[in-house]
Amino acid sequence: MKFAVRYISTAFAIIAGITLISCNTLYHAGLNKPELFKLEGIFPSPVNHSVTFDQSIVASPLLVGSQGKPLLIVPASNGVIAALDTKTGTVNWQYQLPSPAGQEVYLASTPALIGNKLVVVYQCLQKGERTSHRLVVIDLIKKQIDKTFPALVLSAEKPAANGHSTVKFNPSTAFSHSAVKHASKPESQWGYVYVSFGSSGDTQPYHGWIFEIDMEAWKKKGAGKAVRNVLVTTPEAECPVTMSYGTQEMICGGGVWTPPGLQIYEAKNDFELFVPTGNGQINPARHDYANSVMRVKPGLEFDSGCDALKCANFNPANPDVKCLESCKNLFIPRLAAGNAPIKPANRECDNKTFWECLAWMDYDLGGSAPVKVNMSNGRSVIVQAGKDGGVYLIDADHLGIQHDRLQIVEVCGAPADPCKLGWAGMIVTQPVLSYIDGVPVVVIPTFSPDKTHPAGLVALKIVLENGLPKFKRFWQFPDPANPESLQSFRTQPSLPVIATPGKQGDLSVWVVDIGKQGTIYGVRIKDGALIAKAAMQGTGRPLSRPVIYDNYLYLASLMPSTNKAMIEAYRIELRD
Repeated sequence: MKFAVRYISTAFAIIAGITLISCNTLYHAGLNKPELFKLEGIFPSPVNHSVTFDQSIVASPLLVGSQGKPLLIVPASNGVIAALDTKTGTVNWQYQLPSPAGQEVYLASTPALIGNKLVVVYQCLQKGERTSHRLVVIDLIKKQIDKTFPALVLSAEKPAANGHSTVKFNPSTAFSHSAVKHASKPESQWGYVYVSFGSSGDTQPYHGWIFEIDMEAWKKKGAGKAVRNVLVTTPEAECPVTMSYGTQEMICGGGVWTPPGLQIYEAKNDFELFVPTGNGQINPARHDYANSVMRVKPGLEFDSGCDALKCANFNPANPDVKCLESCKNLFIPRLAAGNAPIKPANRECDNKTFWECLAWMDYDLGGSAPVKVNMSNGRSVIVQAGKDGGVYLIDADHLGIQHDRLQIVEVCGAPADPCKLGWAGMIVTQPVLSYIDGVPVVVIPTFSPDKTHPAGLVALKIVLENGLPKFKRFWQFPDPANPESLQSFRTQPSLPVIATPGKQGDLSVWVVDIGKQGTIYGVRIKDGALIAKAAMQGTGRPLSRPVIYDNYLYLASLMPSTNKAMIEAYRIELRD
């Protein structure tokens, strides 16, 4: 049977189409010419303060069409779901997610849209401790919970790796941060929904969990039949740690926490899930798949495809590369020929292997989501960025084959300039993909919490050399020679989005540099030229995906003076 996959995009949900004013005038960096476009603030404004939220906006906003009118759905962290008018920012309606008496709601995962339904996962807390994780469906027309989908409280129990005990889903150490993802299928009206979990602070015991929700069964048979399958990435019943951070000891873990969520792609009349996991225990023989990318089938079936003989006596601290190369459905990162070892200035990795350093520094691979790229020779590759500042080029048919690895941002920190956020890494994002004359181009936001290393947007072409895919540097913004490259992008930026211009326009990538006052950048993909720049009223929101629709840009933000969260909106206009 053939599956049609719905890709969740916060920029394009039900309503689609961006028409930027076209202009072929070139901007030459360093000539002090104004950018091609200006951003006119729409809301909040002195006249229209729009809506503010008492709590932060961690999940990304979504654009929907409701009764012929575009609305911006804003999922606030306290469980308020608000629908804003896209032209004025005023509240069209809002709904508070329910919780047991005496408990609070916390929402961090971007919901999934299925027609006029919003599928939301959230957690309930009592005196600061998570007691349950719940899934509900909101009817966007009726503006309330759809009771034909009874509230679902998630629970699970899976066999442990030792074959003698079980691993239970622990609400107190599980945390939902990844976007809820939806896959549709022709014979089902509602399809499947995938909900993922990691941990909020590496507090053991924790694991990576994925729940596959059969929406049709949920609606017709109730909450008890909704969970179709469950996957745990590190099925260890015991997680003994001696240090504060269990990931440093490579025990359990494997959280699925990247904000864009797992990625779903069509494959051979079916679909497959690409699941990036965080730090923890790695051992294919024990079914431990931390710090990797897993290719998972519908039904959450997973077979690593690793050669048992080549992977015998697996050493997580220094695995045999021949073992890693044998794994058809599992990618475990490693340095490529010519790559220098990762050596933080604090010298904490001097006596550690590459894999030990990733764990010790919290440079987990699963901080970023992968993107699948189709090549001109008919083959496909996966681009996966790591918190370590490296970008990996993986064969999409055989994940064990690493075609290339390129360090695109240096390790944060210098002897006289310590890294201010050593745990944060240098990349947490999902690359955006475009094509120039048939050649794939990925653009990846980087950051560096120091004063020494340039950071910003890095564009890479994926070219064929002797029939094999390789990365080729294309451009970097800001130019590393520009002092701005050492001042901007000092912390995690927003997720990037690509704006689709009119017929005569040029593709551009948009991103927010987070700070006391956030900065919006629009950069042309074909040459890295700055086409728009504007200061925000607030800080912006790290790892939130902007929404662009009909020449309008919508961004989650925070006002430092009041700690109120808000949505800022700007109109993209051609300069006179």
